[in-house]
Amino acid sequence: MLTEQQIQELQNMEGVGSVSFDHAELYKLSQDSSFRAQKLDRKGESWGEAEVLVTPRTEAEIQKMVRWCNQNQVPIIVRGPGSGVSGSGIPVKGGVLLDLREHNKILDFNPENGHVKVQGSIILSELDEYLRDRGFTVGHYPQSFSIAGVAGSICERGSGTFSSLYGNVEDIVAELRVVLPDGAIYQSHYSPRSATGPDLRQLFIGSEGTLGIITEVTLKTYKVPEQRTFHSYAFPSIDEAIDVIRETLWLGIYPAVARIYDPVEGTAKHAQFTSESKGEWLMVLLFEGADEVVAAQETKVEELACKHGGRNLGPEPAVNWEKMRFDVSWFTDEIGDEGGIAESVEVSATWDKLPAVWESMREAALIEMDRVMGHISHVYRDGASLYVIASGKKADQDEVLAAYSRHWKNLTEASIRAGGTICHHHSAGLERAPWIEEGIGENGLDILRNIKRTMDPNDIMNPGKLALE
Repeated sequence: MLTEQQIQELQNMEGVGSVSFDHAELYKLSQDSSFRAQKLDRKGESWGEAEVLVTPRTEAEIQKMVRWCNQNQVPIIVRGPGSGVSGSGIPVKGGVLLDLREHNKILDFNPENGHVKVQGSIILSELDEYLRDRGFTVGHYPQSFSIAGVAGSICERGSGTFSSLYGNVEDIVAELRVVLPDGAIYQSHYSPRSATGPDLRQLFIGSEGTLGIITEVTLKTYKVPEQRTFHSYAFPSIDEAIDVIRETLWLGIYPAVARIYDPVEGTAKHAQFTSESKGEWLMVLLFEGADEVVAAQETKVEELACKHGGRNLGPEPAVNWEKMRFDVSWFTDEIGDEGGIAESVEVSATWDKLPAVWESMREAALIEMDRVMGHISHVYRDGASLYVIASGKKADQDEVLAAYSRHWKNLTEASIRAGGTICHHHSAGLERAPWIEEGIGENGLDILRNIKRTMDPNDIMNPGKLALE
């Protein structure tokens, strides 16, 4: 809690931008896009709320505000576009909410190196539009593409639907500029590769804002591809579908998109092409690149699909996926329903464990939910991400939230038991915080806590996250 003296200091403070104590604005900007936050909002409650809103205009004003918070041991949390779905940006311990939504400018574009330098809150879709006008793209297309900011994606260690070709967010970051907890600046130095100690940029990628405030980012870009093609196959089981993707990647062929739907989700989203009664697993593929390269990739993947019993469905299911990929009505409809409950939980696992992780999580989801479906995406040479999507109905809002907590526990522990991770790209946030130690590796949490104590001894940067206390 801010003291009366601290409140007076903030009211009279100059050189930090605007300062507001407006409760309605603080309440609104303290929330994120997560299911729990939105359900609590419908009850007139919140997961957490900041005590003062500060809107700095410059990096120097950010530094001044951070120094004041450090000296006064006051929590400080960044507010960007607010697309997070895990609670990682919610100010659970009050303090200062730093509104950086207007720090959204493109600062420089270097087509010779393929680098674009931006402020942290630029929206991904707006950046992509700017780059495409110049023949380039970052290739980062999360489902939150039209509402997510660059810095938030980095803090969450995010991923996009085209990640198998363009990489995850950690693969496209070239440089970072960060305001540290004492107000100093860390500016990374980029070269194509360096062996001068650990890569310090990785401290901030996935840190959920607990180690510093990202103000500027330089991202790597690609040329807009000459060609994009669509392909779809049906397989008798998950095993044959996995075999095709795994062998494709091992041959050095990287589809822009590779997704494998279980029979339930395949029917729910592509009913005109497949049916749940057939028990088939639907695969959609997108290839991008030079015309000749794409043609060669298509030919080889067709051979692999036939070898493993795939039934060619043509381009239509993949085209349909592209048209509908930003549709989250299955989620928003349940938020609006008094007793509605829904969530997608994403984890990852190696190929040999992925089928067992799916079965374990599917069974766990059915404990609290009425309908469960899932898909594999974000594929790698040694494994992939797995989404388990579930929905249901409960008696009232209180039972919804209680069941929602049990659901997270059931699915997270089911993934761990079967050999999966606790998270792939939505960050740990608040829902997965109890399992951070399992997710970060033996003695990993001790290492992370030591880093936090060294960099932020007063624990001002987004306290209450990543189990760092």
